Amino acid sequence: MALEIVARGAWLIKLRWLAGIAVLLGTCGVWLVVGSRAPIVPMFAVGLAILFYNWLFFQLYKHRPQHQMRLASAQFLTDWGALTILVHYTGGVASPLLFFYVFHVIIASILFSPRIAAIHAAIGVMLVGTVTLGEISGLLPHLPVPGFESVDLLSAPEAGQRYFFFGLTVLVVYLLSSSMAKRLWARTRQVIEQRNQTQAALYRTRSLNEIAIAATSSLELNLVMETITKSVVQTMSIKASSIRLLDDSGDTLAINASYGLSEAYLAKGAVQVVDSPVDAMALQGSPIRIPDVAKSELLQYPAQMLEEGIQSLVVVPLVLRDKTIGVLRAYCSKKTHFSDDDVDFLSALAGQGAIAIENARSYTDLQALEVAKSKFVYVVAHELKSPVAGATSSLSLLSEGYAGELSDQQLLLVNRAQRRIASLSALLQDLLALGAMQEKLVHAKIEPLSISQALKAVTERVQPTIETKGLKLTMDLASEPLTVLGQKDDFERMVGNLFENAVKYTPTKGAVKVLVRHDGDMIEMEFTDTGIGIAPEALPKLFEEFYRAPNARQSIEGTGLGLALVKRIVDSMKGTISVQSEVNKGTTFKVRLPKAP
Repeated sequence: MALEIVARGAWLIKLRWLAGIAVLLGTCGVWLVVGSRAPIVPMFAVGLAILFYNWLFFQLYKHRPQHQMRLASAQFLTDWGALTILVHYTGGVASPLLFFYVFHVIIASILFSPRIAAIHAAIGVMLVGTVTLGEISGLLPHLPVPGFESVDLLSAPEAGQRYFFFGLTVLVVYLLSSSMAKRLWARTRQVIEQRNQTQAALYRTRSLNEIAIAATSSLELNLVMETITKSVVQTMSIKASSIRLLDDSGDTLAINASYGLSEAYLAKGAVQVVDSPVDAMALQGSPIRIPDVAKSELLQYPAQMLEEGIQSLVVVPLVLRDKTIGVLRAYCSKKTHFSDDDVDFLSALAGQGAIAIENARSYTDLQALEVAKSKFVYVVAHELKSPVAGATSSLSLLSEGYAGELSDQQLLLVNRAQRRIASLSALLQDLLALGAMQEKLVHAKIEPLSISQALKAVTERVQPTIETKGLKLTMDLASEPLTVLGQKDDFERMVGNLFENAVKYTPTKGAVKVLVRHDGDMIEMEFTDTGIGIAPEALPKLFEEFYRAPNARQSIEGTGLGLALVKRIVDSMKGTISVQSEVNKGTTFKVRLPKAP
């Protein structure tokens, strides 16, 4: 309703410009018709006054928006005054301008409450009555407009009759217009409430969706919970929010995340469930609403809450698969702030939050298992490295005859053992590299790396195999500098694995092509061969640890860790890797890495 008054007040200002001009033009018309016999000067002055105070209202509406209600009432009062003066100078109770009182009463009935509108109508009637009494008593001169019907002021009954019918007309108009306005406002309020409810529901649904997306966009537990608490505060426009999760014993609730709470309040630490009735009740599965902290007996720390400026709160359970894992709290600085809709919204949000928290917890547990596995693999591989190196050295001495000449059968067995030890040594090297990356046990510096130099080093290493197998090698490198950021050993291992695989799995007289080019802010490397290819069903598992495609296992020995290691190195460099392959036709590995700045 206040917005309607503001809008109508501005409309009245626009209408009043026309009214002021109309008074001036009407005065000129009266002067042209009846000449100086009419009170031209006072009427002209009223027209100018209307324009002047309308300009004042216009300025006040622009610079004093907080006083719109008062300004609307002030407009009516000044209009009553101007209209009363015009009525006096145009015949008093017989003035043709009395009709405009009715017009103002209708507008007042629409804009104001019935009580305020009745007051305005009464003021208008009293002002006309004052003019009438003044003219009858002789205190005010009777100034009829020549050519219009006048009233015999010596006959008070006639003037009284006219005044009575004027007042009755105003009363009837007020009652009719107020009745219609009341029904109109009731319907308007209903429409506005329905619109507001619809908008609020839409906003909260959108907010719930956005919160769910934000909470599930990360698998880092603390970040997920901080996102939830911050979103609750911003969406509901409340003071603060917190998440408390149960420990393994189920007896303690620790504040795992909060937004809007002071360090002093958080210093209270964990809460024992048995000492906090409100949490104990919420953990049973139902939301608990505390409308007035000062009067509640369910709180463990009501004094600290009041010091924090918390007057009311809601506690909703975080439930996942019929198991309560904690509570979500929402705090407000006003009493009885939370409605049923607020509680329903928080409950829905708590359901989404519980899923996000459980996902983050599961991810954290998986990370812990991955770290433990990597640590175990690294330790075992490191412990086996020295014995394998000793066995390799001993077998090498045997094969070279340092322990005496070997028979052909003995030499065959030693060579076979050397090949097995070499495979084991390669496996240990891959395990050590993989474990070092996963556990980040090697803290090597990140530096600009030349792709051309890395390819040159690998080419020299595989050149004997290329010549032995009669392969055609094509190198297509961009002329511009080819530099990426990374760790030198890891990058050379990644390039070497892809290049060596292309050579290793390509049969005699085949072809291997290495292509490196710029693509915007990225550098793209392609390693293409005409080798045995990879079956479509094997492609999704290709980068898993210890996985080898069936046709690769049948043809060439390997560890199954090379491509897993390549994938981790590419990921660590914020790049991507993809593969295209067709059995017995060849394979292409494509790596995209960001350029070095």
